[in-house]
Amino acid sequence: MKTQITAEGTAGAPERQRHPLARGIEILTLMIDGGGDTYGVREVGSRLGVSASTAHRLLGDLEELGMVSRTATGNYRLGMEFLRLAWTVNTRFPLREAANDILAELTEHSGESSFFAVFNEQRRQMMFAVSVESSHPLRYTVPQGVWLPLHAGASGLAILAFLPSQIRHEITHGTLDALTERTWVDATRLEERLEGIRRDGYAISHGERIDGAIAIAAPVLGPANVVIGDVGITIPESRFNATSTPELTALVRESARALTRRFTGGRGAPQTAQD
Repeated sequence: MKTQITAEGTAGAPERQRHPLARGIEILTLMIDGGGDTYGVREVGSRLGVSASTAHRLLGDLEELGMVSRTATGNYRLGMEFLRLAWTVNTRFPLREAANDILAELTEHSGESSFFAVFNEQRRQMMFAVSVESSHPLRYTVPQGVWLPLHAGASGLAILAFLPSQIRHEITHGTLDALTERTWVDATRLEERLEGIRRDGYAISHGERIDGAIAIAAPVLGPANVVIGDVGITIPESRFNATSTPELTALVRESARALTRRFTGGRGAPQTAQD
């Protein structure tokens, strides 16, 4: 799944209402998520909903900063300065360092692949940020660096259930695409399910994001006791033993509490419904 930057939501607004910095970030996001190696001026303008002249000016500003570079054909691609910053942030950003040992322990004790997913409030989507794979020959590998919806699978539901009620309502009553035949897309049933997840403190799903994959996830909190993501495990359905659910659930919840304590110094993930 790739995210495309379009003019949706800004159509009809004068171009001057958008700050050049915001436009520049949109261009970089387009180049990262768009799937292409290079982009033409008209293509960038079309996707952002601006004129070719505006796109050319914005690309020129980014080129001066080294954030993009021009190819021999006149198209643009990510520049070396952007790559330098990305590499630097990647080495300094604490997510992997903070989560790796907790996930490694979760995988060791559960025998299954584990993950830490993060929530983006602006996108209202989640992304797998860190994962530790199981040693089993048959296992599922989560797609890191891809924004995914919250309504499909335990990895999203364990975040969605603990968001503020207004945001939950807007998401559950928005577009709910069926990623598999098992994805829950009925708003009323989904809200009832989320209530149970808040009560239980974890989510479990069967083939709702990926056919044949079972997942168990529990929320991770950040500053101000706000959900920032979740921790979980993925299990091939052919290997899943329902009698192990209580043990696996306890391992996942304790891992989520441990990561919450690491981020906040608090006592752990929420145990009951909170709004």
